[in-house]
Amino acid sequence: MRAHQVVEDGYEFFAGRRLVTLFSAPNYCGEFDNAGGMISVDENLMCSFQILKPSSRAARFAARTGIVGSNNSGVGQGGLVAGGR
Repeated sequence: MRAHQVVEDGYEFFAGRRLVTLFSAPNYCGEFDNAGGMISVDENLMCSFQILKPSSRAARFAARTGIVGSNNSGVGQGGLVAGGR
């Protein structure tokens, strides 16, 4: 297993599926539209992957500016965006 290289779907196999690149940061640096990936390995060494979907451009903009939504009273609603800080 290797990491620290952006791959579009969060993980990507190489070398006849003997090597996998895992990248866990969706929307890396706000520059890429990549998914993130997590791997689980069970006691039999069976691997399974979970994909962290990238957020939309609108959600990223809202997270950066603090404008998440409106409750029709003119006051913004707070919230957490997956993959946000």
